[in-house]
Amino acid sequence: MQRYLIQRILLVIPTLWLVISLLFLALRALPGDFVTRKLSNLENQGAEQRESEIVGYIEVSETTHRVISGDTLEAIAASNNTSVSELLVHNPDLDTSGELRPGTQVTVIPGQLLSSIAIGEKVSLPEEVDIGVQLLIDRNPDVDFPEYQGQPYAESGTILTIRTSFTLDELAHVNRIEADDILAVNPTGSASNPDGTLSAGTQLIPTSLVLAEEGDTLEGIAAAFGRDLEDVTRANSRVDPAGPLEAGTAIVVPSDRIVTPTTKITEANIRNRLGIDKPLGRQYLDFLWETVRLKFRESFQTQEDSLDIFLRALPRSLHLNIYSLIVALVVALPVGVLSAMRQDRPLDYGLRGFAILALAAPSFWIATMLIFVVTPGGISEGGIFSIPLTSEEARSVFSSFTGALALYSIPAVAGGVAAGAGLMRITRSELLEVLRQDYVRTAWSKGLRERTVIRRHAMRNALVNVMSVLGLQIAALVGGNIILESLFNIPGIGLLLIQRINQADLPVVQTMVFFFALFIIIVNIIIDISYAIIDPRIRFT
Repeated sequence: MQRYLIQRILLVIPTLWLVISLLFLALRALPGDFVTRKLSNLENQGAEQRESEIVGYIEVSETTHRVISGDTLEAIAASNNTSVSELLVHNPDLDTSGELRPGTQVTVIPGQLLSSIAIGEKVSLPEEVDIGVQLLIDRNPDVDFPEYQGQPYAESGTILTIRTSFTLDELAHVNRIEADDILAVNPTGSASNPDGTLSAGTQLIPTSLVLAEEGDTLEGIAAAFGRDLEDVTRANSRVDPAGPLEAGTAIVVPSDRIVTPTTKITEANIRNRLGIDKPLGRQYLDFLWETVRLKFRESFQTQEDSLDIFLRALPRSLHLNIYSLIVALVVALPVGVLSAMRQDRPLDYGLRGFAILALAAPSFWIATMLIFVVTPGGISEGGIFSIPLTSEEARSVFSSFTGALALYSIPAVAGGVAAGAGLMRITRSELLEVLRQDYVRTAWSKGLRERTVIRRHAMRNALVNVMSVLGLQIAALVGGNIILESLFNIPGIGLLLIQRINQADLPVVQTMVFFFALFIIIVNIIIDISYAIIDPRIRFT
């Protein structure tokens, strides 16, 4: 038996490799569509190109975590590699007497990591973040940068110089496009290139912050920096544009205006985040390594880790699928056995008719009919119970058992009946086949009771093929419950998958498809092992 188990478990490795490879090939056919959909959203908003400002400085803010339903301080601390006590130091007013309220902002760092600033403000590309961090340190020699977990950060409220000059070529580089792409949307005669001298090496002047000296005026500062007075006045609306400035007044000097091709920038970023801007072989190795380590790319929509998004939705789907499986087994096994034992009798015809109806009717139609039966205003004015479609507590049996029972019962029965009908028919046919065997006739001739013959001699042998179909039904159950989750507003992996496909959030879709495939592999391995438990002859063949 031990050798049999080892052989079956080892089959997971090549099977999983094959699944990952097929998933890679399938996804390589999808990215173009996802990129096109993202770009079309921009084009529909008239955002093929835009006038961009070159940021020269920022005021550093705190690094926060926005609480979502189910978050705990322990989970927030773990995801940010810190401790609960450290979080409480930064959040002295945080109410920890109960569950964290969704939407609450929890301060993780009283500032921002220089690496985050370098990437977020496009001082450097993510793969060159060390260079970006060093540039920020060099450009701010008077700023003291403390460390957080060995990485330098700027404290909240610090005015940080991001850049003092910027060439058009550097602007293109941090956007993963070519300088010619930018020049193409800044033709000679345009506001950003009036005399046609704009080139890849042109120095662009970023937004800067200057301190006025005694007697300075906005007009004088605008002239000194070669800026239009109207632009300077607009950027300093709190300052009197006509009178002299007080010494030490901080004046914002607007940056050069340059038109950037938004569509190209977005496409370049999407392709980089998908990893499809590399050679195909490198893409495959990166995809294989990321998948094996369960290190999936961040969501396009929320920038959260795709695995965290999946794990957050998983418990709701488990509630529904386990409930549905229980219903399916309760329907299939007893009803199948009863139908076989009463072959060609009125009860058998009735049960077979029920199975055919359940197979023919889609699960969402059954669910819709059940809603009409049980809810108030349906068949009866008072109804049997109301379905808590919007209750957050009802989505977990651990938060509200009665609420979860009311929410999950109808979709579980609808999905379980559809799956159980197929199992019931195969249980009946397999049991009838076994009952015709000689050893079963011998058991009958010994005068054994019907229950004993079925349980000890017939059912165990009939279950081998039933288990094969059960594996397929479980896979179909997961797929069918995607529709039921949408219908009943259950934020499980099915509803999440549909939403992320519509949003073209490919990293999350990739993560979910992988775990769907992994789940089917594990289920079939378990079914395969169960054959040897049910029928000892299999393990010796």
